[in-house]
Amino acid sequence: MSQPYLIIEQEAYELRLDDKLLTRMAGGAASLLAGGGLPLREIDIETAIERAEDWLMPFSKLFEGLQLKVRDGTDRLRSHFGDLENYSVEQVEQAFTNAHYDVVHMRANDSDSVADIVLLRELAHHGKLSGVVLDIAGVKLK
Repeated sequence: MSQPYLIIEQEAYELRLDDKLLTRMAGGAASLLAGGGLPLREIDIETAIERAEDWLMPFSKLFEGLQLKVRDGTDRLRSHFGDLENYSVEQVEQAFTNAHYDVVHMRANDSDSVADIVLLRELAHHGKLSGVVLDIAGVKLK
């Protein structure tokens, strides 16, 4: 069975299947939220969703029913999930809802963290993932 990976680093996002690089978004969160400064606005979230979909949709069917492993080299996902290492799709959706609420109420203070959760939510939704696991030992950017 194939293993999908999302690699989160300050300088890029990478989507992998096993050891094969599928796509890379140079700039990472900054590219996903290009033009969105603090405070983030709801339109920034909508734009990030569209960019995330454009980036991942060519590969989303490869992930159906699989568990995504995430290597978060920035440690930003902890702001959404605490010390949890396994997340259900429902927990990812709730983290997105919370981040969206914070943006709408001008309480989001880390735009990169918001970008990460937008991307993770879109992967979970369009990839029809069975869940997400934080891969501590994981794969590094190559």
